[in-house]
Amino acid sequence: MHSTSAAGSSGRRVLAGLGALAVALSAGIAIAAPAQAAATEVDDVTLRWAMSEEAGGGAYFGGCNFLVAGAAGNAGSSRVWTEADGFYQTEVGNVAIEKPTADGGWAQPTWSTKCQNASGAAVGTGARSTTGNQVVLSAGTGTVDTEAGTAEISWDGDYTVVFYGGLTYWTVSDPTLTVAADGTGTLTGTGSGWGASMEDPTLWEELTPAVIELATFTGLSVDADGFTATPEYLGVEVDPGGGVSPQVRTGANWGSFPQSYVTFQYATGQSSYWYSSGGAADPKKPAAPVSVAWTVDDEGEPGEPGDGDVPIEVIVPEPSEPEPGVFSWTIQGSGAVNLGTATANASGFAANGNLHSIAIEDTREGGQQFSISGVAGAFSSGSNTFAGGALGWTPALTGELAGVQPGAPVAAGNPGLGSTQTLVSASAGHALGTVTVDAQLALLAPANTPAGAYTSTLTLTALG
Repeated sequence: MHSTSAAGSSGRRVLAGLGALAVALSAGIAIAAPAQAAATEVDDVTLRWAMSEEAGGGAYFGGCNFLVAGAAGNAGSSRVWTEADGFYQTEVGNVAIEKPTADGGWAQPTWSTKCQNASGAAVGTGARSTTGNQVVLSAGTGTVDTEAGTAEISWDGDYTVVFYGGLTYWTVSDPTLTVAADGTGTLTGTGSGWGASMEDPTLWEELTPAVIELATFTGLSVDADGFTATPEYLGVEVDPGGGVSPQVRTGANWGSFPQSYVTFQYATGQSSYWYSSGGAADPKKPAAPVSVAWTVDDEGEPGEPGDGDVPIEVIVPEPSEPEPGVFSWTIQGSGAVNLGTATANASGFAANGNLHSIAIEDTREGGQQFSISGVAGAFSSGSNTFAGGALGWTPALTGELAGVQPGAPVAAGNPGLGSTQTLVSASAGHALGTVTVDAQLALLAPANTPAGAYTSTLTLTALG
């Protein structure tokens, strides 16, 4: 497991006066362009999500838990479904259900295969035993702004989440994804269905539809193709409400789906299956990665070729005297930062390394304030991901300049480097000269992370 987090060129970056420079650290350095592009309309956006391993896991009664295309009808009571009910569907409108196959592909399950894994064996209640079934929402429409890092996508369709073979089930309708410029995102939908209780099998009532948060994200990076990211779960606290199992906040897998999601589940009878309750199923409850795919064509409409007329504007300012001195920073080294092979411990998979050193020079008159900060994107290996917040750092300085100080240590976890953190800063009037900043990197990947070589991008931004 290694982080593609640093340092491409050792070339010098010079800023005269106030400005910002974003450097994406992967195999090389990329400087963020200051262009301001308008949001682009997109269509045929696809979302794929298994929700959790438990949403495809074996059940102690009723065979298994599974996903269904469309809004399932009224079973009339809390009971196990039969094929004759006609509730089980794998494609309705823009919604399909797929599960992995033995050859590494995907196929729509059938009534007889819905409780089988990719090898054709029946799933059980043990950890990691899951069908891997996922909902596939297509024909999503909305807007994407790759420069601003924002997106707003909506889907028209329904899917149903069934537990214990039909004893409890509910429906998600018309999901909407919103991604903000700070990298946070929210997937919402309208929940509806039937109220049930494992303690009272006679309970069966239609629920009032409610808009709920299905998943929340941090550290999202919006590009021309979409993204794959793991929703927040690990370390998320929730109030389960009275009359249900309390949340257990110990162990490597403790956490929760969003509060409004769990609150809605009070009535469905599924609430404790969406947060850590201390049971044997806890390792299967963390949220599965969400993949969203779109195509942003920089020339013309989405998916259409075109010459693309690009207007260019320039403002010529009044002449001004150049500011004496310069502020510059230089990354010492090239290539990715390799964190080596992670070691399993009680909390997950741990790895350590060092960020390439950054030499800073500030000779501007008056010692103007400056800062360098960083944020990590999600780690990915194929379709498997975990949040950038799994990375933390401990900054330190080599050399001293009065008024210049390293950023505070940031522990791996929530939020970790999944949100913007300060690497080094200087107050106004600081001493002039040079100083070098280093950072020890610490990674703690979730305990349920599949094996693989994971990469991420750490973006450094200088303001000065």
